[in-house]
Order: sequence, then structure tokens, then C-alpha cells
Amino acid sequence: MNTEKKFCPFCGKPLTTMDNEGRSRLYCSEEERFVYENPIPASTGLICDESGRILLVLRNREPGKALWGLPGGFVESGENPIDAARREIEEETGIKACDPTLIDIIFEESKFYGTSLLIIGYHFARFEGSISAGDDADEASFFATGELPPLAFGSHRCLIEKHMNTNG
Repeated sequence: MNTEKKFCPFCGKPLTTMDNEGRSRLYCSEEERFVYENPIPASTGLICDESGRILLVLRNREPGKALWGLPGGFVESGENPIDAARREIEEETGIKACDPTLIDIIFEESKFYGTSLLIIGYHFARFEGSISAGDDADEASFFATGELPPLAFGSHRCLIEKHMNTNG
């Protein structure tokens, strides 16, 4: 989806490339500055019920449409990753997630977005409310760890496995 940048986001003049720190980077001659292309941060949450089952959502849009995943999405400008995970969980499942701890941060290339992502995964120790699918989720349901459906993203599988290995 992302295409190569051709114009400076600050002044609108055409970009060139210039070697810097051993890499070819986009450069704006008018502004005399490099235009960095950085990974996009996304946040997700792993929530278990009292039986240890993991909450997943059935995605209703790309990427990963019709596949299951942890509730989550992009971190908005001015929003910290924990608040982003909480917001996405509430939008997609109707519950309020509480007591976060970081599981891991995973680097992932995204063909869909045409850039790299940083997936920031949190475990939320408890939640309040009743599960109700919303936003870009058609369903929200708990699954036993041995009965997980096919997941939309490898990063979600890695976060689940890391959480299970750390917390038994």
C-alpha cells in the first residue's frame, strides 16, 4: 500500500537520495535534511479468562480478513502504546483491559502496508465488562491455548508463545 516517497513532507519539493551513516536515505535539498522512514508502531493485548483461554477477534478487514488475531492496531500520534492497546481492545471487544505488562516488541515486515512495523505486545492481567465484538472485529471469543484457530499474524503467534513460555 505504501509507495516510495517522492516529495518532502515538509516543503513539498522533490526528494533525492544521499548516503548517510552507511545507508542511502531520502534527502530534501531545499530543507537540507534527511527524511527518515521509520517502522510504524502497533499495539496489541493478550487477555486470558479465568480458565486461561486467550481472547481473539475475527478480523473483518485486511490485512488478515477472516482470520483470528489478538485485539490491537496502530498507535495514534500522541498516544502511548499501552493506551493504544487498551483503546483497541475496547473498540474490538467491548471490555476494559487492566494491569498491563510488556510481553515483547516484535519487528515485522508488512507487505500490505509496504513498510516495517513494530508490534508492541502486552499481557493484561484482568478485564472489566462483557465481550462484544465491534469496530473491525466480527467476533470476539476465548480459545484454549491448544485449540487456537489459524492466526492472521506471525507476530501474534510469537507473543502468545512467549507469554505461555513465561507464564506456564
